[in-house]
Amino acid sequence: MIGSLSGKVLRIDGVTALIDVNGVGYEVDMPVSSLGSLKVGESCFVYTQHIVREDAQILYGFLSVIERSLFRILIKVNGVGPKMALAVLSTFKVDEFIQIVISEQSKSLEQIPGVGKKTAERMVVELKDNLKKFALPGSDISIDLSSATSEQSDSFNDAVAAMTALGYRESDSVKYVKAVVSKDRSLSTQQIIVAALALISKGKS
Repeated sequence: MIGSLSGKVLRIDGVTALIDVNGVGYEVDMPVSSLGSLKVGESCFVYTQHIVREDAQILYGFLSVIERSLFRILIKVNGVGPKMALAVLSTFKVDEFIQIVISEQSKSLEQIPGVGKKTAERMVVELKDNLKKFALPGSDISIDLSSATSEQSDSFNDAVAAMTALGYRESDSVKYVKAVVSKDRSLSTQQIIVAALALISKGKS
């Protein structure tokens, strides 16, 4: 399983970026919003989801673990495949989509390419409870991290990745790291991990 790629952007074509990693070019389909942050000729790091089908192997790329986590949840919804999941992430920021679903504004989801009334309503029904794991414990509203600096975002992603490596589910890692970062965005990766683990221990006591 390919979990991430670090390399140089060779080409961007439509929703696909060609990333060179030590001489091997990987074609990665990404949300439009993420592709806008990449520049041909420059280095990049993307989290990936590797999907194997009978006729193809496709890599989907994301700039944050939260985007990838939401993608993984979306493709489990009946009638929502990887292409539609990318369309969701291309249309809305993660926090915007979560709040729309939690507040049951299915009409707003119809602006996503390929999503009609029935699919929008199905998304709300099937995702509402699952998406609460992205919110703060005890809250129905997700944290808006859009104003975080690049360095802070890196610390967030690194902390989630580290906790996942320790054996925690990615959804739980995201939830507790967000709870920590919402209180203090100046923390280092190590400090975030320690605080998140403390929250988990407190919840089990």
